[in-house]
Amino acid sequence: MNEIENNNQTKTASEPVKVSLSSKKKWFTVALLITLVNPILSGLIIGSAFLSEPELKKEGKKIIVLAITWGIIALFFARWLVQSGYFNMAL
Repeated sequence: MNEIENNNQTKTASEPVKVSLSSKKKWFTVALLITLVNPILSGLIIGSAFLSEPELKKEGKKIIVLAITWGIIALFFARWLVQSGYFNMAL
């Protein structure tokens, strides 16, 4: 019971089992889309998750930079819209 079968290789439970992603490009594209939709929270969480994976550090840095940049742009754009009167609601 202390052995795990993985790709016809037997490993003991003390050895870490490596999980590989099927396509780095696919996961990077998904992360970009999530970052564009919700830059602040989701983009930073996904970017941090990518940074924790050795194979995805480069993509993680790009996601973090995009999340912060897009978040700042969205903040200034929203502030401009409010000051321009687009979201003035009479209560």
